[in-house]
Amino acid sequence: MRLRNKEHRSGSSVLLPKRHAADLGWGFIVAWGLSIIFTGTFTNDDASNLGTFWLASMVGTPVGLLALSLAKDPFRSERVVDIAQMLALAGMVVGTAMLALSLWSESELVFGMQLFGGAVSSLGMAVFTVLWGSYYTKLDMQRIERSAAYSLMLAFGCYACVLVVPTSIAIVFIVCLPFFSILCLRSRSAKGGEAESGDDAVSRSEFNVLGFVRIGLGIVGATTVVSLFWSMVNSGTVPLPHNLFEASVLSGTAVAVLLMVYMTRFSRSLNLATLYRWVLPLIATAFALLFVPGVASALVACLVVFAAQALLNLLTFVYFAELSKRAHAPAHKVFGLGRFFLEVGFLLGILLTPLAMASVSDSWSYHGVFAVALAVLIVLVMGSIAIQDRLAFTLEDRAQQVKSSGTDALEAACDGVAERYQLTNREREILTYLSQGYSLPYIRNELYIAQSTIDTHVRHIYKKMGIHSKEELITEVRESIE
Repeated sequence: MRLRNKEHRSGSSVLLPKRHAADLGWGFIVAWGLSIIFTGTFTNDDASNLGTFWLASMVGTPVGLLALSLAKDPFRSERVVDIAQMLALAGMVVGTAMLALSLWSESELVFGMQLFGGAVSSLGMAVFTVLWGSYYTKLDMQRIERSAAYSLMLAFGCYACVLVVPTSIAIVFIVCLPFFSILCLRSRSAKGGEAESGDDAVSRSEFNVLGFVRIGLGIVGATTVVSLFWSMVNSGTVPLPHNLFEASVLSGTAVAVLLMVYMTRFSRSLNLATLYRWVLPLIATAFALLFVPGVASALVACLVVFAAQALLNLLTFVYFAELSKRAHAPAHKVFGLGRFFLEVGFLLGILLTPLAMASVSDSWSYHGVFAVALAVLIVLVMGSIAIQDRLAFTLEDRAQQVKSSGTDALEAACDGVAERYQLTNREREILTYLSQGYSLPYIRNELYIAQSTIDTHVRHIYKKMGIHSKEELITEVRESIE
């Protein structure tokens, strides 16, 4: 029997439905950051921008994210959201304009222009991050993972365009990127968004700040190591010609996209353990390659590190969205505090670079610096992974208590349907989740089985029951409830 199940096909398809295209607006914000920092557009053809603007943005972004996470309800009404969107847009546009003007200014105001531009654009970036995180939390998990992956592809394409067009056109294009993002956000808001299935009636849980901080230590460690690496590359400590720096960023982003597509399809769960399972080997491989002499090995090492950085950016975004959904924790707190750790790591990498370079000049080689950094990262990651399950349990405890009422009848109905159609034990488990409207990636995370295995089980369930969609399945189970 050929299934025409729309939901099932969307779970295995690599294509993004046209009606979901606006979900990719976060990719324009990622592209803005890549284009500002990792091109010669604003740096007189240097490989990267690590000057006053970058330092101001590295301080301003975590400050803005922390402030949003501490706020009780920063987006309490549609009017407040509209104001926040406009202020974020203004901050990023004005900041970019100030950076561009500083290129042609020969006065003493250059430092102040870059300082002000970095500060206001970073605050805009913080607001955009939380706004997009809050929007993603409203989607089902399948769309979260797919939209995040496609957002990174979009950022990759925009970054590639900036590299090949003339500087004047590149500047105009970069200024327009926040506009594109805000248009996507507002188009989604105009349609009223799309709420997650099965969870709307569940009240919000208390937010375990201390446990979340312990999770954040691993993220801080990972981003610090990555930031330290490319800071030392930019300073010339790690031998890589500047004309190859942008190529390593572009190639690393492409590798991260491919890895994300693979993980979404075949990984049994997208959580911090999955993130570190990929990021740690990538970083270790990059450090090992630095022992091999030659430009080619340094180029591949940079490519691998940038792939790790892109995965950190992407998977933490997905993880925080799914954690907020599953735990029913406020999205602005989860994203504000979670992305705060990410940005703090980048700042620490910048601040530790002078100390690392001093160590290299005194007695160590840069290999020794990276070896110590990797050892510290492993210790932090072990502690972070150890706490994540307990944190999820704490956050979800209250939500599960609310959801537990009224499930006995549904369980009995699923037992009856499973017996009637001779479903296996695993198919019976999946039937329960499907009957509550959960998406396939959610079920994958709950049962810890690969997405391809979920697809096979769902296909068998539909075939045995003689149905073609999740809606038909839900109807039949509900009709079985006495």
